[in-house]
Amino acid sequence: MSDQQAELLKSFRAFIRAAEESAPIPPVDEHDLKALHELCVERAKRYCGKDGVISLDMTARACSPAANLPAVWLRHTQLRSFYRQGLLANWQHGTVLDDVVFRVASAIPMIGTHLDSVAFLERLRDLATV
Repeated sequence: MSDQQAELLKSFRAFIRAAEESAPIPPVDEHDLKALHELCVERAKRYCGKDGVISLDMTARACSPAANLPAVWLRHTQLRSFYRQGLLANWQHGTVLDDVVFRVASAIPMIGTHLDSVAFLERLRDLATV
């Protein structure tokens, strides 16, 4: 492991520890969130329906160079949970999600490691009626 990779992993772990202690999670670029979702979908197709492990290196390659990787990853884990639970069915077309899903997931206030599904879905519904 290179020094750069070790430092990235160290900062990622520190960010997650802070999130576990209810730190606010900053907004991220919606395109990074979408790219990570598409990577997971592709891996699921390739590996018999399983997401498998998405390494930090794979996450970094999927995202823009300036991406806050742990923030993208945390927001994505919540988005994937909603996806698996079928909560996004109104905004889902096969494995493709409407762009508004990524827009809301990237910016909605998030404290700690969990995203409020009720607030998230309300925001999606509000934007659908605009």
